[in-house]
Amino acid sequence: MDATAFDLAYQDLLAAAGSIGESTSLSPDQQDAIDWTLSHIALSDRTLAATARDVLTGRSPVVDNRDAMDDATISALITATNHLQRVDLVRRNAADLSGVITSMPEHVATTLVELRLVSRDGRSLPPQQLPWADLIRLRATDHIPGHAARITALAVTGRSS
Repeated sequence: MDATAFDLAYQDLLAAAGSIGESTSLSPDQQDAIDWTLSHIALSDRTLAATARDVLTGRSPVVDNRDAMDDATISALITATNHLQRVDLVRRNAADLSGVITSMPEHVATTLVELRLVSRDGRSLPPQQLPWADLIRLRATDHIPGHAARITALAVTGRSS
């Protein structure tokens, strides 16, 4: 499968996250939002990479985002890392996922993936199924660009303070 759009989306995200440095003056709420977002993405990508391996091996693929939305899991990751480490974790997990995606033959792109998703407030969303390729396309065109835009907006506000 082609991961070009996926990789480009992550380049933008990582550039936005990498633009935040020691001189960026963020409010506690801005810092919390960036920390949460990067941790959420890193955890999500780990889940998606495991699902991608299931797609590759013919096991029933399921995406359960509970860990990537869980406040305790995210808080533990934030506590155990600093900003640069979180950016690096996002980079490494995205590279792992991209590697699995690019190793996939095109015929597996239509594999249906069961989605067991929860909202940020922990509410279970209705179960869904989505072809693997559509899930990755949405990640590359909607999910990651949305997070990148949010981080960029927070960083710009922090630099102008």
